[in-house]
Amino acid sequence: MLQRFAECLAVLCLLTTTTTAGERPNILWLSCEDISAHLGCYGDDLATTPQLDAFAKQSVRYSHAFVTAGVCAPCRSAVITGMYQTSIGTQHMRCTAQLPKSIQPFTMRLRKAGYYCTNNSKTDYQFRHPRETWDASSGKAHWKHRPEGAPFFAVFNYTGCHESGIASNSKYNQVATGIKRHDRSVTAATLPPYYPDT
Repeated sequence: MLQRFAECLAVLCLLTTTTTAGERPNILWLSCEDISAHLGCYGDDLATTPQLDAFAKQSVRYSHAFVTAGVCAPCRSAVITGMYQTSIGTQHMRCTAQLPKSIQPFTMRLRKAGYYCTNNSKTDYQFRHPRETWDASSGKAHWKHRPEGAPFFAVFNYTGCHESGIASNSKYNQVATGIKRHDRSVTAATLPPYYPDT
């Protein structure tokens, strides 16, 4: 009985496989900072994010992903290396760690595998990244410039939601002025349980 189950499972796996070893998916990574899960696709009823919600329906949306640092640059170092900040010395904001040669940004491995890797355009990793990290890294970097037939890995970093965008009162007021009063109703907001009910 167990043998029969294993055979059926093997056949089912073969039938449901949609890619072969020769096919490599294109990977688009949209990165933004300081928003937490305040998007409609994560269940935030006050978020007005219809484009991202529609995109999330046809994409991979991670529901159990967590950051390992409370600020952007140390988090970025963990993402690009796949390692905890404390294990590579990048946990303190505005440090410049010296990585061992054995630790490389994962895009270098993708490039060796034939991927065209672009970054538009943040590289604040808390360490000096090797020149070979990206095929193109600038405000104009785009997968459209890749060689014909090459798969791509492309990162687009949206900085409009970065905390620096509202750090001063004038910047905050400039952003908040565009938000309609009914879109920022305090009574409609559900606060996290760690806030006291005052």
